[in-house]
Amino acid sequence: MAEKKVNNLSELSSSKVAALSMIFEDCTNALVIYRETLKRIFKRSKNTTVPYVLYELQNLETTDKQVLNEDMTKMVKDMQEQATYNKLQNDSLYVKGIMEKLKEEIRERGSFDVLTKEIERIVTRRKEEEALFEECTTMKKTAMELRQTLANEKMSNEAERTRLRNILLDLKNENEKLKIVSDIEHKYSCKWNEAKCQQNSIKCKEEWRRLKKTLDDLHEREKIEEIVSTELITFLTQDIASIERKIEEWQRRYDREKKMYEKEICEVNIEIETRQKDLAELSQEYNEKQKFIDTYLAEKEALKKQKEHEQHVRGCAIRIQAFWRGVMVRRKLGPYRPEEKKKKRQLKSKK
Repeated sequence: MAEKKVNNLSELSSSKVAALSMIFEDCTNALVIYRETLKRIFKRSKNTTVPYVLYELQNLETTDKQVLNEDMTKMVKDMQEQATYNKLQNDSLYVKGIMEKLKEEIRERGSFDVLTKEIERIVTRRKEEEALFEECTTMKKTAMELRQTLANEKMSNEAERTRLRNILLDLKNENEKLKIVSDIEHKYSCKWNEAKCQQNSIKCKEEWRRLKKTLDDLHEREKIEEIVSTELITFLTQDIASIERKIEEWQRRYDREKKMYEKEICEVNIEIETRQKDLAELSQEYNEKQKFIDTYLAEKEALKKQKEHEQHVRGCAIRIQAFWRGVMVRRKLGPYRPEEKKKKRQLKSKK
């Protein structure tokens, strides 16, 4: 379909090419006026950190935004206006570039290949945006899975902590029991019980230190995992927000360019309908002339058959005459009778 359109457009006359060039020149001039108007409306800043500052302000918490005073709010508003100005300027430059290329191509070749290539590039970019959107969805699912994993880790750590506390309590109870036993047996064997008590006490302390160290290690590991999860969630949230903003921007651009191309398609359809009407009129004229030609050929064929019939009748008459003449000659009848028979017949008639 695109090749047919290009072939049709390549057949533009020089007058149409000149008219289109004038139209595109007017559009280019209008874009220049539009850019000058933007310069008068917006105060352009040379600060190159505007996008970064806006990005950081958008990621602030609500309580942090309330702290900003009026001057800071005004500065943010100016930055937003500057970003809007940059966006409008870039869009106008983009449209101007396409118009310049299209004007040059129409002047040189009389075609619209630039628009076709631009549409293909937009379709490719749209596919890339869809891929980014799918990647964003996958990252959201990954974040949810990480949150679930962290919750499960917290539950398992809490269970482990409870188990260690129970073990510690059991050890303390056992220590108390050993002390009681040692007091009771102190009467019988003071030294032996004292040594045994010291030995058990040392074992309990070592076990308690070991368990305490294990508990501290678990606490430290939990803190590290919480920090990592917080940083990961923050990064994913910021990345998702950035991708969503890009998706919204491309969606607006897609809607704007869709309207523009729908308008161009409507104009092409109108031209196609006009040419179809011309084709219908030419078809009707062709049918009328073809009908006249068919009538003329039929009459000519009838005259030809009539002449052939007359020639056939004439030939048959000539063959019949020749046949009869041969019969008369063979039978010696009429003017082909011999002279002797003629004389005898004359004598008989005289008698």
